[in-house]
Amino acid sequence: MIDIKISVSNVDYEAALDTLLPVLLEHLSKKSENAFLSSILSKTKGVSSIAAKAALKALPQDTRDDLAVACLNHYKEDIQRLLTEASKQKGIALQIDGIDIAVAQSSESA
Repeated sequence: MIDIKISVSNVDYEAALDTLLPVLLEHLSKKSENAFLSSILSKTKGVSSIAAKAALKALPQDTRDDLAVACLNHYKEDIQRLLTEASKQKGIALQIDGIDIAVAQSSESA
């Protein structure tokens, strides 16, 4: 078994928002402290993307990171499949058995 760690930074949240908005709304509706934001966004279907982009800019970085993790976890199986296929295309036969996606712990707290 081999573990590979991939660090991600400079996420363009706004560019991905149109694709990920349904995933974000589902995630927010499951979290009671964010239910108000979710209800506002779901009731404004025509301007959901615009409202979400404005709300996203106002959120603290750690909250934006949590939302990015929720989206990546939603697509975890697709990511595993794509990594396996890309490896095979490069002549490396392997199977990605799992991916752990979480917000990185700050080095300041260590």
